[in-house]
Formats: sequence, structure tokens, C-alpha cells
Amino acid sequence: MISPSSTCSACSSTSPPSCSPRPARSCRRLPPRALPGPALAAAALAALSLPRLASAQPADASPVIVGDLALEQLEPAPAGDALFGVPSPSVGGHLVPRAFLMFDYAHNPLELHGDRTATIVSSQGFLRLDASLSLVDRLLVSVDMPFAVLQAGDDPGTPGVAYHVPSSAAAGDLRLGLRGRLFGADHAPFQVALGTYLFFPTAPAGSYAGEGAFRGAPHVLVGGRLNGSSPVSFVWSATAGAVLRGSDNPNSLTFGAGAALVLGRERLRVGPELYGALPTSDKPMLSAPGANVTASAPVNAEVLLGARVRLLGGLELGAAGGSGLSNAIGTPAFRLIALAGWSPAPPDEPAAKARPADRDGDGILDGADACTGTRGIASDDRTRHGCPRADRDGDGVLDVADACPTTPGPSSLDLTKNGCPPDRDGDGVADVVDACPDLRGAPSAAPRQNGCPGDADGDGVLDRVDACPKLAGESSPDRSRNGCPEDIDGDGLKPPEDACPREKGARDPDPAQSGCPRNIRIRDREIALLRPIRFVMYGRDRKDTVEPIPDDMLTDVRDVLEQHPEIKLVEVRGHADDAGDPAFNLRIAQERADAVRLWLIEAGVPKEKLVAKGYGDTDPIAPNRTQEDRQKNRRVQLFIIQEE
Repeated sequence: MISPSSTCSACSSTSPPSCSPRPARSCRRLPPRALPGPALAAAALAALSLPRLASAQPADASPVIVGDLALEQLEPAPAGDALFGVPSPSVGGHLVPRAFLMFDYAHNPLELHGDRTATIVSSQGFLRLDASLSLVDRLLVSVDMPFAVLQAGDDPGTPGVAYHVPSSAAAGDLRLGLRGRLFGADHAPFQVALGTYLFFPTAPAGSYAGEGAFRGAPHVLVGGRLNGSSPVSFVWSATAGAVLRGSDNPNSLTFGAGAALVLGRERLRVGPELYGALPTSDKPMLSAPGANVTASAPVNAEVLLGARVRLLGGLELGAAGGSGLSNAIGTPAFRLIALAGWSPAPPDEPAAKARPADRDGDGILDGADACTGTRGIASDDRTRHGCPRADRDGDGVLDVADACPTTPGPSSLDLTKNGCPPDRDGDGVADVVDACPDLRGAPSAAPRQNGCPGDADGDGVLDRVDACPKLAGESSPDRSRNGCPEDIDGDGLKPPEDACPREKGARDPDPAQSGCPRNIRIRDREIALLRPIRFVMYGRDRKDTVEPIPDDMLTDVRDVLEQHPEIKLVEVRGHADDAGDPAFNLRIAQERADAVRLWLIEAGVPKEKLVAKGYGDTDPIAPNRTQEDRQKNRRVQLFIIQEE
């Protein structure tokens, strides 16, 4: 609030010659009137306490007062603090985010007082978005972005001085904050912290929403919480600091104090707060060449009464209102605030008292339970209170010395077996439940397998003597059939009628062929081809090198490999006669092996089970003297080289 004054007046008969007369509307001539003593003193005190406008302008121009001043005197406390305008030393938590959206309305923050009262800025409303993040329970980083969404006013028409009047919305100055708590734990009755704000000039010039230059605001904070563990507690905070400006406006000292009554464990906070600022010099806050806006009582001071209520979850709603206590520039007649915020875990919220723990559920609290992880009974012996009986299995061996405290057994000089049931094979499965008490095995949920060596098919025949370890069968004195089903290959024929019990085949009048594949036999480690594969001499590609292999032969090889999953790798070996030089024979043998491997892959044999290798003329099966013998040596054989 400002009051106009000048070095001359159009209504004075004693004005100096250089004084430019003012229009008649700017003042009134009043008849002289004597004032009584008390009234005169009161008038003088009021005149000293009101700000004034001192103007001196050239005769040919009117100075313009531009609003490069942040009229908003309220700097909201960062999101998560207990009060609206007074920050707290509390931090609370690590990586805990908080935020709020606030609307702040100031009525008549800039008025002209003199012969008449005129309002330069009649209303100013800010919408603020504020967020904070706590770190390591000691630091708080915050950001506040104001937007002047409502600004209105009027030029009072002071002769010789023009005022910049706000008329549109504008962004304010962005504020970044940092706070560090130095002393006292969170929720403690007394805490001390240091903080600072840094303002960035993001507001447009002359908008009364910013100052057009960087400014900083270091401050010290004290505060705390009284009776913090009770449903009804009391929080308080006080701060003092300074605003260091990079603009022509003077620096100022800031102060604030407030308190709130906290009800229902942070459900409701109600309390008053006071804050303000004092310039460090009498330098004009608003000025132009030839005119200044100064104040004879420049202390800004406001009081608020606010309340916040916490709803379900982290949502918080609040409202506050109050009035200005001085006529300084920027102090409104009254201020109204509405707030909506969110914080997942308020640092000021005391932790609810945990119920006494009883982890084992035996009715004896952990604080007195000597065996917190095991259900027990009460005992006069504090070392046994809440512990199980001294001999749980009742075998006469006390638990403290019983190697098997829950399974009865005889005492033993061997401490590892004392109180344990007999275990002849030493596999850790007691003989009374060991299905193989004389064979070391492993525990099993199946009673027939408990304590026995492995039996993958569960037929009762141990894998180490089971001829068909993956097929359930019956025990047999014939080791080749022990643990195997009667029809191993599933072709409908059983031994002795099935001459090839592990390969599928059809019934045949010849007992040696009945139940066997027609084209192959497994002999030792060879998959023997009963019909030889014919090769063409000097063929250039597969169809020229190898005569087409009959489909039934390829199918038999594929089926046999499917029936024998234990066969992991088969080598296709190519051979040649001794005609030609050895290098040529080795190459042609490799080509023959590759050709047969491709035939088998096309028939459905997995390629990862086949590898081709040429042996040249190094392994003949005939003397290479006749054409017939040479034809025998030009051959391909299949050998099993890897089994599971």
C-alpha cells in the first residue's frame, strides 16, 4: 500500500516557481482547522506508518512505474510440511514423493493512500504446483511453479506518474528448494535445519509476478513435534532468513512462526501462523526516473489460520485465511488459500504401536520367549520359557542332546546318532521307514522308494539292475529283461515269439525274423542295414552318387532311433574301394556319407543325431580283387557312437 506525496502542489500558494501545477482533480483545498492534541498525535503516527509515493518528474514527460516486483509475499512451505507458509525442519523418509496444488488469492496487495485511496493491484490469484522428494531421511528437494491466473487493478491517475497495471495471467518465478536437517530425529520435539530457495526469472517483465532477475533465500529452521506418539499432538516451526536479490529492489530479511494441533493421527491439523519480511534499506521497491514508490512502514506481516484434513489414502485437502498486519507494499487486505495434496507416507505421522509379537503363536510373547521360532510351554526357567518339552519324542534322550529330537530312538555314544532310530545303511532314512534298509538310498515321498536307490520308472526294480529303467515292468531272473514289460517295443509280440524285443516289427513265419524290422538290425553298436546301399561311380551329385534308398529302409532307421531314445549320436560312415588315389577315395567316401545322412534327415531322423564321416579305402570288408568285392567295399554303415 502506498501514499502519494510530492515536493510541490497545485493547491499551494507557496509552491516554488519550477513546480508544475497538477490538475485540480488531484487534490482538494480544505479550510484550516485546529486539531485537539490526542487527535493530532494519532494523525501524525498514522502518517508515519503509511507508505508514500515521492515523485519528481521532468516537465515534458511522465515517469512510468513498472511492476518488476513479486508482490506475492507468501512463499508456501514445500509439499509435506505441516503449515502453509512457514517451512518445517522435518524431512521424513527416503525417496518419498509429495505434491500439492494450491490456489492463493490476495485482495488489494497494492493500494495508494493519500487524499483518496486508489487500488493499483486490486486482486492477484496464484495457482501453484509444488512437489518435493525426501532423501536418506536428511535432505528434502523441492520445486514450486506459480502461475498468476488472476490479476486486476487500475491506474489511480496520480498527476505526472503512470502506473503499469496488470491485466492478464502470467507465469511466476520458478522456485527450487533444498533443505538439510542438522539436528534431531524426525518427529522429535526439537529439530534444526538449514534451507535455501533459488528463484529463476521465468515471469514476464512488469507482471507483478516476478522480479526479472535471479534471487536466493537462505534460511534457518527450528521446530518439532510434541507428544508425537499420542493421537493428539502438537507441531511447531519457526524460521528466519534473507532474500538476496539480483535486481534493483532492496534485499530483505524474512521471518515466520506457526503451530498446529494434530488430531486423529494426522487426520486433522489446525493452527495459526505468522510470516513477513523487512527490507534491509530504504531503497524504493518500485521506481522510475523521477518517481519512486516507497513506504514509511515497510514491514510486511500477515497472519493465517489454516486447517488440513487427510482423507483415505494419501489425499489431503486444506484451506486457510487471514489478513495483512501492515500497509507495506505487497501486504494484502486479506488472503484466502485452498489446497489439494498427496503424500504416500507423511513424515510427521507417528507409527502405530505394534502389537506385542508372538511369532510361534504359543501364547508367550517374543520378549520373554526363549524359543521364538518354536511353539513351546511356559516354564519357571527363563532359559526354557516358551520352549518345547525337554524330550519331545519321549525316547528318554533330552532334546539338548538328541540328534533326532522329534523321532524316537535309542541313546548312542555317537552324538550324531544319539536318540535317532537305527539306520543300518547310513543313508539318513531310519530303518523303520526305509524300504531298502541295507542299501543306501535317498528319501522319497513314495513309501516303496523311501531310502532306496533310484528307480526312475517306479516299478520296484532299481535303476542299476533295471534293463528298462524308463519303462515300468516286472522283475525277472533274466538280467536282459529284468524290470521290462513283456512287450518292450509295443509291436504286439512278446518273447520268445518276438526275435527283436526292443525294435518294432511284424509277425513272420521265420522265428528269426518275427517282430523284427525288415531292413535293419542292431548288432553290438552297429545299426546294420540288411539291404546294401548301391553307389554309382563318378556321380557328381547325390542322386548320381547314391541310388535312391527305399522308403521302408529309411523309415526303419527312423523308427529304431525313436524306439531307442538312449541313442544320442549315430555316425554315418562312408567307404570306398581302392580304385584311384587315396585322396580321391577319401573324398568320395565323405560324399557318400553326406548323401546318406541327407536321405535320413529327409526321412525324419533328427539331424542333431547324425554325423557323417568318410573313411576312404582304409577299412575294406572284401579283398578288392573282383568287381563284386569292390562293390561290397563301396558301402555306408551306421554306428552308435554316443548313448545316454
